[in-house]
Amino acid sequence: MTDINHGRTHRVADASLVRAPADAVEMRISDADRNGTLRRLHNAVALGLIDIDEFEERSAMVSRARLRSELDTLVGDLPGPGAIVTSAADRVELRGVLGSLSRQGEWIVPTRLALHRRMGSVDLDLTRARFAGPIVVIELDLVFGGLELRLPDGASASIDDVEVNVGRAHDHRKDAPAEGKPHVILTGKVVCGSVDVRGPRKGWRRNRFARTT
Repeated sequence: MTDINHGRTHRVADASLVRAPADAVEMRISDADRNGTLRRLHNAVALGLIDIDEFEERSAMVSRARLRSELDTLVGDLPGPGAIVTSAADRVELRGVLGSLSRQGEWIVPTRLALHRRMGSVDLDLTRARFAGPIVVIELDLVFGGLELRLPDGASASIDDVEVNVGRAHDHRKDAPAEGKPHVILTGKVVCGSVDVRGPRKGWRRNRFARTT
């Protein structure tokens, strides 16, 4: 090529470098893609298809994934997004605006519990509750409000999949989980609020008596 066409020659060469067969290019994934994969893993746990150890292992790999093929590998042996427990006995939704919502004492905890609150707090005490299954998935949609969750001794909880904007999610308990106890998975989004996981309430009278004996 002559010097006159030198610039044009370079432009054509550059275009040929970035042109590649469509099947040779893997798309990078977004946060929405990761969240969708996590929801499928949650569903698999609720359906009893994978256990807690496998769920935590796959969830950790979701956060490290960069390409679509990596996500597909993690859920390739699981049902699609439509395989969700949706019967009235398995999934319960609690909605409200303003004020507080409280559940305590003896009550039946469904395998999936969805909390939708605007400008209000939620207090869930599961220490005396009966669990419909060994695993509970709590879906959070809280705006200008928070959740205080109390679990029985030995129960385990996962808050890794809770997205908090202006606030915090914290498990205050120190004791290690016990085998055979319920496992609670928290997921979803909290805006201008907090999620606090605690153990059973300790009455001051009981503590005072224990110190004097």
